[in-house]
Amino acid sequence: MNTKLLNRQEYIDSAIKMNHFGSLKFAKNALDLWDDYYSWKKNPCLALYNDNDNRAMCYLFYHISRDNEYLTIHYLLTPHNHRDHGYAKAILKVLFNDILHNQNISRVKLSSVASSIKFYLKLGIDFWGVNSIGQYYTDFPMPNTLNDIPNMMRDNHLKDLSAIKLNKIYDKLKSNGSLFENKELETFNKAIDLLQERYRFEELKQMIEDIKPELCSRNHEPSIHHCT
Repeated sequence: MNTKLLNRQEYIDSAIKMNHFGSLKFAKNALDLWDDYYSWKKNPCLALYNDNDNRAMCYLFYHISRDNEYLTIHYLLTPHNHRDHGYAKAILKVLFNDILHNQNISRVKLSSVASSIKFYLKLGIDFWGVNSIGQYYTDFPMPNTLNDIPNMMRDNHLKDLSAIKLNKIYDKLKSNGSLFENKELETFNKAIDLLQERYRFEELKQMIEDIKPELCSRNHEPSIHHCT
């Protein structure tokens, strides 16, 4: 297998070959996000190809913050007819082990839809909570290789973040599914059953309780809401 960086038109030409509605919809969402917020020139799409096929097996949209603090993985898409062959893990290996190796990036963050949780669990990733639109959030130190992630998750991998940054994460997740109804609630409950101890919202909540004095001492900042 090999990878290629795709510009906007190359991505469209490749993605339009998909014949599965759900995959096409996901591909369109990625296109819209990149058109609205990111530069195709600076942040092209990384695509994985089989050596004997000109169809992409997997697409990855990511960007690195200006200060090199965060690698953010936005979209990881394996077209429906290419799933369950290890392509998503293969493209992440290329990213972590090759492309970003020794770039001094501090942390990784991503938000996963419920249907992708099983995949990320196999990589060893834990989640800190769910936001209001049903995306499961994780944030951890940048590993040297993809295989380093499980060991990193055994530690409290938010411990190096400042109180303000922890508070911002908690603000995104604090509803913890309490506003979900009907199908959303059913999906959330299934996700929690799947994640079990690897859903670490209570741990995050306790960390916020522990740092309340520090947060309250800075309550002049409008983002602080946890001093009561």
